[in-house]
Amino acid sequence: VLVMDAVCVLLDKKTGWDEAKKLMANPNGFIDTLKGYDKDNIPAKVLKKLKKYVENPNFEPDSIAKKSVAGKSICMFCIAMDKYAEVKKVVEPKEAMLKKAQGELDVANADLKGKQAKL
Repeated sequence: VLVMDAVCVLLDKKTGWDEAKKLMANPNGFIDTLKGYDKDNIPAKVLKKLKKYVENPNFEPDSIAKKSVAGKSICMFCIAMDKYAEVKKVVEPKEAMLKKAQGELDVANADLKGKQAKL
């Protein structure tokens, strides 16, 4: 239930076993939903709610595995989404700076090429 509540939070659904059963009613659809999850655009409010689950000492893949092997994998997925979001916060500004610097370099190289052609 703990793991599926975390999944419901990620999918911005109501938490609880009834909602979890609805999600898992079509196993292939559920797996496809997780595979296609838009990890690059997780809303801040969802990440904040997810943090409560990820930081829970009971939300540990090995202890979840004692009850459910599938639950372990889903637990690992939720933890991975949390970590991805944390890393993205650090990397995204650096990627923006790289893109800007690359643009400036392209302009400088084009200018240099133009000057070399005149020589």
